[in-house]
Amino acid sequence: MNSNSDLTLLDVTLRDGGYVNGHSWTTREAEAIVRTVGASGVPYVEVGYFREVHEPQRPSASCPPAYLAALAAVTDPPRLAVMVRPGEVPVARIAELTGHGVAMVRVLVSGGSVGKAAPYADAARTAGLAVAMNLTRVSERTDDEIVAAVRACADAGAQLVYLADSNGSLDPETVTEQVGAAVAASPVPIGFHPHDNLGLAFINAKAAMAAGATAVDASIAGIGKGGGNLRLEVIVAHLIVRHGAGLRLDPIAADQTTLAARLRMLADGSTKAVLTGLLDLNLDGAAEFYDMVAANGYDATILTMSDQ
Repeated sequence: MNSNSDLTLLDVTLRDGGYVNGHSWTTREAEAIVRTVGASGVPYVEVGYFREVHEPQRPSASCPPAYLAALAAVTDPPRLAVMVRPGEVPVARIAELTGHGVAMVRVLVSGGSVGKAAPYADAARTAGLAVAMNLTRVSERTDDEIVAAVRACADAGAQLVYLADSNGSLDPETVTEQVGAAVAASPVPIGFHPHDNLGLAFINAKAAMAAGATAVDASIAGIGKGGGNLRLEVIVAHLIVRHGAGLRLDPIAADQTTLAARLRMLADGSTKAVLTGLLDLNLDGAAEFYDMVAANGYDATILTMSDQ
């Protein structure tokens, strides 16, 4: 495994956790989360999507200037990151981020196609921002497809490429294989974004690190899309206990800001998340699955989907 000094943790509570509460974090709540992440020693916090259209009641959904300024003004904050989905904001606006305290832009790469993402990566590099590119739904890709996409991301200017288990369906063996192939082929560092549909986020993160990944995403209490994310407190505690990392667990353990989102995840239950993970279904396109469950129940749905 890489030494802890080589591992970069990035908190995704505000952005990925926003799927739990409809991105309804208030700016004050976001400030509290940024303070918690900073106090724990985690170096990066992703504060939301950067989009053209702003909704005042949902600042983490679009990262308006006042929201970014408030988070950048937090005392001793971690470095701020934003997520960009190609097409949702003009490329020319990426340059604005340098004036709002943002240090990193993470560009989504859907379907392994880097073409639409490349201009955003180039704009971020030109603006002096760190550039990461996130390959989504890697469970749906072959190793060769992942290797080709990773190389294309590096050619486009990415300084870090994440493999995202968007469907929450990977197991440690597959993570080892995919991350190992990416690390062997990539001229830039590889990161891993786990989801916890099958309760494997932590062991998958360990497998990714053992295979050479040097960056990992996590969120407070694991709040996030689908089955949730790797729990930040678990990976922080692991790095402290097993690797002597200079991180702190107390600030995360004392967090109350995310309590409502945690309760919402509990109320929503995990059965659907487990099944979408097992069936390798993308939650963005799982409407048919949810309709089938509502009409026929889980058992009939499992049999039907397994036969497809």
